[in-house]
Amino acid sequence: MAKNKFKRLTQEELELIEHLRKYGYVPEKYLVSNDVKFKQLSKKYKNLKIKYDESLMLIEKLNKLNSVFGELLKESDKLGNKIYKYKIKPHNKYKSESVAIAVASDWHIEEKVEPSTVNNLNEYNPKIAKNRIEKFFKKIVDFTEMHRSNTHIDTLILALLGDFITGFIHDEFKESNFMSPLEAIRYLYEHMTKGINYLLEYGNYKKIIIPCAFGNHGRTTKEIRYATAATNSFEQFFYYMLKDLYKENKKIQFIINSSYHKFSPLIFDKYLIRFHHGDAIRYKGGVGGITIPVNKAIAQWNKSTYVYLDVFGHFHQQLDGGNFISNGSLIGYNAYALSIKATFEEPKQTFFLIEKNYGKTVVQPIFLK
Repeated sequence: MAKNKFKRLTQEELELIEHLRKYGYVPEKYLVSNDVKFKQLSKKYKNLKIKYDESLMLIEKLNKLNSVFGELLKESDKLGNKIYKYKIKPHNKYKSESVAIAVASDWHIEEKVEPSTVNNLNEYNPKIAKNRIEKFFKKIVDFTEMHRSNTHIDTLILALLGDFITGFIHDEFKESNFMSPLEAIRYLYEHMTKGINYLLEYGNYKKIIIPCAFGNHGRTTKEIRYATAATNSFEQFFYYMLKDLYKENKKIQFIINSSYHKFSPLIFDKYLIRFHHGDAIRYKGGVGGITIPVNKAIAQWNKSTYVYLDVFGHFHQQLDGGNFISNGSLIGYNAYALSIKATFEEPKQTFFLIEKNYGKTVVQPIFLK
């Protein structure tokens, strides 16, 4: 056993302390040869006295706190313990109402991306495209179900905004693409219809609205057309094929016309969205990114038809700009993006909500790699 750190006082020492405590002096019998011992005992007594006084003060404070706490308990009893029984009530999850919007564009479904041409940052072929398309449609349903715990969602807007195929607009694509434009449209038709059928079966939507904008890659001509862009677009033909397929389904509404802009129905009687591919926005690089040319274009278009939000693709860049949403791409980084020094971005599309009272609330990238 370890020895006690403190030595027990002798009877003689105890008597000396008692005299100090009672009379404040030391008897003569202790003054002969005990000066040193007396000094030591006096110091020890002084320290004990200090600790004793501190203990008394602490006891006094604790007694006061105990008294105050007792009074609080009595007051809470008078109030029926309301202080301790207060609870936060759950909100009504159906008080909020939203429309879900998923943006699909820039799939370039038949284009080839060899890893060696982009420093192994990406790879793309029809098989990879198929897997990413399936993931895209599954994520739409997943995100919708996730947000239904907080807001009521009956309607989905599936915006198809062009460049689903790469086409033969440059001679290089005739050499590198896996398919011709017509073969690519057939492949696209197969996987797009599978995706829409998945939404119908698992999305629990009462209505699916599909605005259809043609891109600049799916054209039948080498040069860009303006007035005749729709009539010279493989994608425009593809959209009419989809519309014919689902013409008996009352849940689906297609928005197809020859105009560059496609407008949504007025959401909750106050939110109008303008959908387009994005190629009419002229951007030739710059440190400010696409924000400045986009806002200049929106300002001009709003002079004729004011909208709450512009949604477009083309730039392969997923961005929430406040009054616009730019979509990413399914194909991801390719040799062209590398050559123009475009910012690297993973393959992604966009999902967002328009809430009845607050407008655009949730903007989420759909990562597809």
